Amino acid sequence: MYMGLCQQTKTHVRRADTQEAYKAEKAALLKILTSQYTSTVYALTIGSESLYRGVDACDLFPRIVDARSTFGSIVKRVGTVDSWNKFQDGTADPIITGNCDGQPSVPGTTFLLVNAFGYWQGMDITNATATYLDDLQQAIGHIQDLAGLNTVEIMNGETGWPGDGGDDHPSEKGTVAVAGTKNAETFFSTGVCTMLAMGMDVFYFEAFDEKHKEKSKADNGEERNEAHWGAFYDNRTPKFSLACPTFD
Repeated sequence: MYMGLCQQTKTHVRRADTQEAYKAEKAALLKILTSQYTSTVYALTIGSESLYRGVDACDLFPRIVDARSTFGSIVKRVGTVDSWNKFQDGTADPIITGNCDGQPSVPGTTFLLVNAFGYWQGMDITNATATYLDDLQQAIGHIQDLAGLNTVEIMNGETGWPGDGGDDHPSEKGTVAVAGTKNAETFFSTGVCTMLAMGMDVFYFEAFDEKHKEKSKADNGEERNEAHWGAFYDNRTPKFSLACPTFD
């Protein structure tokens, strides 16, 4: 499991939604990402939920290919990160297959981070883990159907649950994801720990509370407080045990 604290890091070009933004961040990386970081940087991801925000996969994929060519001697894994449903529903297919608009195929992306949250689905905590696991399995299954087994390295790019002080999040179906440290602990021990036990690498969102963090917009356009999502309080003390139970 990762919380942004591991020695090997994931370098991230977040603003890749336009060619101009990608070029600016690429130029910045060219200045600092040299061969001395080969053993430190585990992967490079281009874009952050770009498809979820409406970027076309065939606009994003050439930037991934360019980054792979530019930084491939330093970073062996170059890919992207997006919401689980964009991998499950076919939106990301050109990135996985390397085939855009019927053009001759180039090697597809072999490193993908899949984000999945029972909370953002508005699931009650009693059903949040099942939803989270099912969402990931649907996304991973579709990726493997296209690319084959063991050809794409897949990680859970983000998951988590807000603690005390966070906002509840209702779904259109009438269920409500209730913020709270006890629910966060439940989701961690049943959801995150299950994925870890299955051998999936997980990035937990997030390591520490951020009191001054700006609010995030949900699918329905409503703002949600993201200041209390940490597994640790901002004074660096844990909110609950991060030791996973033993599964039979």
